[in-house]
Amino acid sequence: MSENESLNFSTILASTIHDVKNSLGIVLNSLDELVLTAGAALPADQLYKLRYESQRVNDNLVQLLALYKMENSRLTVNIDEYPVRDFLEEIALSEKAALEALDIKLECRCAGDTVWYFDRELVRGVLKNAINNAVRYTKNVLLVSAEERQGYLVLSVNDNGPGFPESMLIAGEQQGHGINFSAGNTGLGLYFTSKVAEMHRNKDKKGRIELANGYLLGGGCFSIKLP
Repeated sequence: MSENESLNFSTILASTIHDVKNSLGIVLNSLDELVLTAGAALPADQLYKLRYESQRVNDNLVQLLALYKMENSRLTVNIDEYPVRDFLEEIALSEKAALEALDIKLECRCAGDTVWYFDRELVRGVLKNAINNAVRYTKNVLLVSAEERQGYLVLSVNDNGPGFPESMLIAGEQQGHGINFSAGNTGLGLYFTSKVAEMHRNKDKKGRIELANGYLLGGGCFSIKLP
C-alpha cells in the first residue's frame, strides 16, 4: 500500500467512525428519552444496561477519533485551572441516574480547595471511561477521588469488586501498549488514557496512568496522575 493510499484509507476510516459515532449518539439520546417516558412499563435496569453498552461503543469511537487526531497533530491540549471537587461532582452527577438504576452507589472524595491545571474535556473523557469500565467489576460502590501526591494530582476511580485481572495490570504497566485479542481486549482505552496523561507536562514531569488492586475500596483502582 502506497503512502497516499494509506493516507486515504486513514481519512476514510476516520470519516466512517465519525458517522457511526453520530448515529450512535442518536441511539443514546433516544434511550435517554425512553428511560424518561417509559416509567414502569419497561425495566429501568435493562434499559440502562443497554445504554451502558451503547455508551461504551461510543466512547471507543471517540477515543479512536482522538487518537487519529493525535497521530496527525490535529489534537492539542487546552490547559486551564479548575476546582477539582466541582469537576468530580459534575462527572458524578452525569452518571448518577444510570448507576442508581444498576444499584451502584457513586461517591466523591476530594479536598474542597484543591485546584489544578489540566484539559477539562480530555480528563473528563478519561474518568467517564474509567467509571464505565469499573461498572463491569464493582459489587455496588464506586469512589472517584482526588489527592495531591508528590507534585502530582492523582485522580482515581475505585471499586469494591474482585480487582483487575492480571492481564490488565500488565497492560497498565505497559501504559496501554499491550494488545490481547484472544481476551477480547485491544487495550484501546488504556492506550488512549496513557496518551492523554502524557500530553499533560510540567517542566520535566509528564502524566501517566496506574492500575492497582486493593486501594481505597479493596477492589480495582484506576488512576491518572497529572503533573
